[in-house]
Amino acid sequence: MHKSRTCIHIFYGVIALSVNKKTGETLKKAGTYAFSTVCGALAAALLAAAFSSVMYILGLPPEIAEPLALIAFAAGCLLSGLVCGLIKGRGGLKNGLICALIMTAAVASVSLIAGGFDGSAAPSKLVTAVLSSCIGSVYGVNRK
Repeated sequence: MHKSRTCIHIFYGVIALSVNKKTGETLKKAGTYAFSTVCGALAAALLAAAFSSVMYILGLPPEIAEPLALIAFAAGCLLSGLVCGLIKGRGGLKNGLICALIMTAAVASVSLIAGGFDGSAAPSKLVTAVLSSCIGSVYGVNRK
C-alpha cells in the first residue's frame, strides 16, 4: 500500500505543497509557469516605468505611451517564454503559448480592474504576446 506524505519544498522560488507524487508533479508544472510569468511581469513593469520616465524627461506626447507599453509587454512575454523554456527544456511552442495566455490574461485582468479595458487593443496584444513568448521559449529550449 502506497502511503502519501505531505512535504513542503521550494521549487524555483514558488512554495508548493505536494500531497503525493501526481499532485506534486502538477504543482511543479504550475510553479514553472507561475515563476516565469512573474519574471516576465516584473520585467514588463520595470521597462514600462523606464519608458514612462523617459517620456517625462523628454516631454514626449501621451500618444506615444500605447506603443511603448506594447513594447514593454512584448519584452516581458519574451522573458517569460525564455525562463519557461530554460526551466522545462522541451516543448518550446506549447510552453510559450501557455505563458503568453497567462500574461495576456493578467494584463487584461489588471486593465479591467483599473477600468481602462475597452477590448480594442486585445487582439494586437494577444498576437504580440504569443509571438514574443514563443520566440523566447523556443530560444530557451534550444539554448541548453
